[in-house]
Amino acid sequence: MKLLLPLFLSPLAALAQQTFDLLPGRPVSYNGLDYGFEIRNERKKEVKDEQYGRFEITVFVTNKSGCSRVLFPRQTAFGEEMQNQLATFDCLNATGKRLTSKGTTLLAQSFSVPFRQQIKNAEGKTVTQVTQVPAGHLFRNGETVAENLIVIVPEGEAPRLKVRVRDLPDL
Repeated sequence: MKLLLPLFLSPLAALAQQTFDLLPGRPVSYNGLDYGFEIRNERKKEVKDEQYGRFEITVFVTNKSGCSRVLFPRQTAFGEEMQNQLATFDCLNATGKRLTSKGTTLLAQSFSVPFRQQIKNAEGKTVTQVTQVPAGHLFRNGETVAENLIVIVPEGEAPRLKVRVRDLPDL
């Protein structure tokens, strides 16, 4: 039985994600991609007679690898969900009060390829029809994907962010 346990757990290790703690204005580089966040605005907010810090932040991923990253759709044991995920950002000390964020996920853009086919139209003539077929997701070299968040944290604290990184193949 002890010999079988590592056999069953080894596929789960392949699904593990790399995580990094982030500081504002200091992106972390991993596999040619920069992950980071910037604080755009800061102010105090009163929520139910308690003071909190309200921060407007921008999280981002920039491709500086020198090549584009293509994410092809594939069937996995858990389905095809979130195959365009680049990274997940979590604010560890966000309260979520006043319908504010605690984190977000950045996604790569989808792309399609043209497929030409010969079909017969209503008059019986053969015509060429071009159909755009979804081919996957693309993160181009030099491209930045970003999203703005508003987080509320306890008074006197700055947002503490952690990023979970997805390994992307090189092309």
